[in-house]
Amino acid sequence: MYDKFFVTALLLVFSALPAAAAEPRRDETVIAAVGDIMLGGRTEPYLIKHGPDYSFRDTLPILRQADVIVGNLECPISTRGRAVENKTFTLRAGPIAVEALKKGGVRVVTLANNHAMDFGPLALQDTLATLTENGILYTGAGMNLEDARAAAMLKVNETTVVFLSYSLTFPLDFFASAGRPGTAPGYADFVRADIQKVRQTADIVVVSFHWGAERMTTAKDYQIELGRRAVDWGADLVLGHHPHVLQEIELYKGRLIAYSLGNFIFGSQSNRTNTSMILLCTFKKHSLVKIEAVPLDVNNYRVEYQPRVLTGRDGEKVLNDLNTASRRFKTKLDISGGRGVITLTPAPGN
Repeated sequence: MYDKFFVTALLLVFSALPAAAAEPRRDETVIAAVGDIMLGGRTEPYLIKHGPDYSFRDTLPILRQADVIVGNLECPISTRGRAVENKTFTLRAGPIAVEALKKGGVRVVTLANNHAMDFGPLALQDTLATLTENGILYTGAGMNLEDARAAAMLKVNETTVVFLSYSLTFPLDFFASAGRPGTAPGYADFVRADIQKVRQTADIVVVSFHWGAERMTTAKDYQIELGRRAVDWGADLVLGHHPHVLQEIELYKGRLIAYSLGNFIFGSQSNRTNTSMILLCTFKKHSLVKIEAVPLDVNNYRVEYQPRVLTGRDGEKVLNDLNTASRRFKTKLDISGGRGVITLTPAPGN
């Protein structure tokens, strides 16, 4: 499995520290969650011209406030393979993509999405090997079903954080099976069993779903049902991807469900994908104690594949719109200092 477990073991030995932190936080863990990352297409020439750190330059001061950065990698990293037939968009990035992820401090990527297999098993194989060789953990895809369902695990100070990732999008033949490479299917039985398995040793369990409809700004009923069930089964944080636009957030039983984080760095242009956010989620042991939403401009006609932190009225509008959308879940961010903030009371014993 390309020494995935060897890399995991190393990361368990060496605590994950934020790139700019003077001293480690021993009692809290901060996870930064970002949206869809596709470093091929129109992004790649900018990385080649301006350097692999180019796309992260404006957001890095925010990301460095976290112990762990996680995002959805929406393309294989490979020069091999052939594009699958009868698919409108097939995505792929070259080797510079992994250098960009490292420059951005990304420690974990989710691979369960509708583009992981765009260039077939060879490209997926290269992706897994490249990530492993560069110390980036992954979950949600593998050379068989067992591998695809395997968790990514790392230790932050004294806290064990585990990530799981599932796809609920077409094409269904991208789903892994016992003898076929692919992505982890988001079947309820799989999700429940995997969460309950890792829950035994994890302090924090983060579950990512690739779900919903592209450019749909509201969560579908099945997203709400599965997101809540994931929490019921033991997830501490649920992250959604695929719509490419922001959807609602919901506080459910003291846990956060972010139904869609939108795009982060994505190598295409559209006036329908304008805003996104970085979610900074602070945990004390396994209790979520603080949520911070940092609004972003991701319209590539304006930002040219370099997401920009929104401030002032522009930032407040994104956060106010998110509050309006999340009203049906009785979830509201307090807007202060250009961020949307929710502070929670830790569970007894934390």
